[in-house]
Amino acid sequence: MGRGQGGVAVADGGMTVFRNPALLQKLSWAEATVGYSMNRTSFPKAPPVHWDTNRDGRIDSQDVGLEVPAESPRSDGLVISIARHVGSKVGVALNAFLPTERFLRLRTTEPSLPSWVMYGNRTQRFELGLGLGAELYKGLSFGVGTAVVAKARYQIGATMDLTVSGASEGDEGLGDLVEDAQVDVHEMTLDLIPRFVPSVGFVWDAGVMVPALDGLSIGLVWRGSSGFPVTADIDLQVNGELGEMGSLEPMGVALVMPIELSIYDHYVPERYTVGLAYQHDNTPRVYVDLHHTRWSEMRVNVAHLVSSDVRTQLVQLDPGLIQDGNSYNAKFVDTVSLNTGVELFLPGIDTRSEAGTIHPVIRAGFGYIPSPLSAQGIGTSFLDSDRMLFTAGVGVVHQDPFKLVPGPVGLDVFYSRHQLAKGELKPRAGEGTIAGTPLGGKAIPIGGSLSSLGLQFSVSF
Repeated sequence: MGRGQGGVAVADGGMTVFRNPALLQKLSWAEATVGYSMNRTSFPKAPPVHWDTNRDGRIDSQDVGLEVPAESPRSDGLVISIARHVGSKVGVALNAFLPTERFLRLRTTEPSLPSWVMYGNRTQRFELGLGLGAELYKGLSFGVGTAVVAKARYQIGATMDLTVSGASEGDEGLGDLVEDAQVDVHEMTLDLIPRFVPSVGFVWDAGVMVPALDGLSIGLVWRGSSGFPVTADIDLQVNGELGEMGSLEPMGVALVMPIELSIYDHYVPERYTVGLAYQHDNTPRVYVDLHHTRWSEMRVNVAHLVSSDVRTQLVQLDPGLIQDGNSYNAKFVDTVSLNTGVELFLPGIDTRSEAGTIHPVIRAGFGYIPSPLSAQGIGTSFLDSDRMLFTAGVGVVHQDPFKLVPGPVGLDVFYSRHQLAKGELKPRAGEGTIAGTPLGGKAIPIGGSLSSLGLQFSVSF
């Protein structure tokens, strides 16, 4: 992170498996790494919005404004990586991110309420990365990798049995008619199925073939889209036993309601990256990456009704009559973002001890990430804006003073901050007092920040 989350042409141990697997062949030692980061978000609070807060089925003056909290979930996480060279031209690595607050968080969004659509659950999941890199020909390396994520299918079958009697003198309401009610949940199944998200990378060490370009590396990476698709099948049957009611004879009625929902969370789109890195001898290393990200295929974590039906002996409804109440209209576009940075290698410090010479390094990075959210319609309050990334890091490398491993050990500290551009989402003509619009025609503020602070320890053997 101290590099500004860039460096697809910078080789530096097993952590590169997420950036560019083709860099793994440059490993000179086997390496094990463990790191921990604290990740925090801070978003401005939206004003109270119109909502059916008293749950009477209407939005009117009897409803108090709904306070929508600015979501700021903790997403601290542990990173573990192990990588090694196989011969002189091949490297392999395994890298895992484990959030310590929760293993997985799935949370859908109500499109009419203010929500930070790009940041909801992204860091609230476990992820595993595997990669292999090999030098094919004179400084040209090729790598393949995969991120192991999941998809889910949830099934629930339930039956409700009601016994309803006829009204008698003294009955005060509908509740007096129900003599007995039982709920039987007879099936619940949750299947988590692994999905493999591919990535392919190339690196050309230009100085191997063209000595005049010594120190220049060029990286290319393609990564497929990923996410957490969830389908939910709900099969609800309501069995009613109606007693004698006026002129009606006792009868049994069954109401069958199959419902299928579709959810897509943790979406990360397909991305193409090209990067350059340059370092000659022990001079500062500089690098720049350009990312083309296909946000136009964005899948928002909004639950959609795929199909439903209501079947009963009394009434037959048209299956198309039941509509999805979570439909929304928003436009996302592809983006080109920039990550760049510099690493300054300071003169070594002789400790005159078993640790040998300490080699310090200072890192700094910058990124510009434009928002893909370009337009939205009436009835949605998605929030996002362009953001800038500022990062810094300090590291040291030295020999193991305890002689437990033959190679060097390293300690790195890093800090990063994403700063969102300030703005506001103003009420649009025609919205009036529909659900989710701020009271008094106020604007919803946009801005905020995302910060990370962490450290990383590595040993080479």
